[in-house]
Amino acid sequence: MAKLDTILNTTITWKNWTSDADLLSLLSDLQANILKGHGRDHTKNVFLSFAGMKSDAVAGLLRDLSFVTTSALTQLREAEAFKATSLSGGTVLSVFLSANGYRALGLPDAKIPADKAFRAGMRIRGRLPAVPLPFNGPPINDPEKEHWEKGEAWDSAKDDPDAMVLIADEQASLVGNSYSALQKVFAKHGATVLGSDIGLAQRRKQAGGDVRGEGIEHFGYVDGISQPLFLTEDFLDNSGVPKPRGKWNEEFKASQFVVSDPGNPTTFSCGSYFVYRKLEQNVKLSKQRERLLAQSVDPQNPDEDRAGAMVVGRFEDGTPALQSGPVAGAPTNDFDYTLDPVGLKCPVRAHVRKTNPRTPGDKSERSHIMARRGITYGPRKPDFSDEPETGVGLIFMAYMADVNQQFEFTQSAWANNTSFPFQPAVPAKKGVDFIISQVANSGDPSEKEWIDGHSQPQKVGVMDFVQTVTLMGGEYFFAPSISFLQSAPSLIANPPAELS
Repeated sequence: MAKLDTILNTTITWKNWTSDADLLSLLSDLQANILKGHGRDHTKNVFLSFAGMKSDAVAGLLRDLSFVTTSALTQLREAEAFKATSLSGGTVLSVFLSANGYRALGLPDAKIPADKAFRAGMRIRGRLPAVPLPFNGPPINDPEKEHWEKGEAWDSAKDDPDAMVLIADEQASLVGNSYSALQKVFAKHGATVLGSDIGLAQRRKQAGGDVRGEGIEHFGYVDGISQPLFLTEDFLDNSGVPKPRGKWNEEFKASQFVVSDPGNPTTFSCGSYFVYRKLEQNVKLSKQRERLLAQSVDPQNPDEDRAGAMVVGRFEDGTPALQSGPVAGAPTNDFDYTLDPVGLKCPVRAHVRKTNPRTPGDKSERSHIMARRGITYGPRKPDFSDEPETGVGLIFMAYMADVNQQFEFTQSAWANNTSFPFQPAVPAKKGVDFIISQVANSGDPSEKEWIDGHSQPQKVGVMDFVQTVTLMGGEYFFAPSISFLQSAPSLIANPPAELS
């Protein structure tokens, strides 16, 4: 019988589930959306408080939710069915617990996920004066909770969430129907709904792209192009023949995102740590800054598209900033920065370069990559001609095996660190990542310089972008195995007879 670490320490060949009983056990018990994004355009993220509930009531709620929680195997099979028949797989439902949610169950300490950042919670970790990494990294610098979103789940007058239930479907009405049914389950066990965040995917059709349209974020850029892939089938064409590999290796072992469930309900029960951050985007301010940068780089012929690419690291259609302009066809992920070490074509402080430096052969660098599953929120005009200042943004969601070494490292040591990347070829200050950084530049003049190496002679603009993305709320969660949710009543210290 294959051991769990043997399965996880490589990519997973999920279609072997019919012949591999151990793999079947893993995939049937692992929640959906971890190995592959669910792909639905409408979501509702419901946040629950267990305040006033006894441990047996919490366990009973989790058990009831386990019956409607979507497994990885179900999701993957439904995705294959959609390819073959164009029939939607329907609702995807996932359940997450915060550290306080686990504590409300009254479990032995060994049954609670051990990650120290998870146990402290995002609100505490985000306010540390320095992030404990192999070195003391810059603070994450999240705002205090009283400055988070007012009303709904993240209001400072409300408890931190003990759990989150994600509902995803192809239509908002179907998501609403599922939520109405779940409200009765929440009320039955005494859980309080703190509020919810509504996800609404934005799409734009472009030549050579997805027939549904490419997913874009509110600044107008194609999003989610570069994802770690940890299913063997992702590297095969429809005939089962291996696809050609490019400069960037998208293949990751599953253990970077999937860990053994500490509840240990079965030998192959697994889960994943999950970071949730609601990030409001000031579209008007960001676009104003792009226009100012374009004018600074070339007052006579300002190129706003190029200026935006310098900040983001890609043009709006997804073309890497290493290119001089958009290239027809589907967005590519086949590139690294080997031929541009000092950032003449793509600035080293560009968002996609700061958060994925792509140094060939650097295993340590790759170990910090997360499996992102974000979705936008807030409505826009169909043609995106509006430039809202509030009310729209990105719900950042990501799965990982280690919150500190993946999310916190990326945010602190990379995005918030003015000196990253640490290449000797780039001796000057690099500056912060203006898209997700929560801190300002240090004031070094070099942090404001933007070199356009595509122009001959090179042109240099000066612009210190101000923060245009603001944290409105969030938490660290764990996505437990479905069997943990099912067996929670038997794991609490003294379960009542009717739950044992």
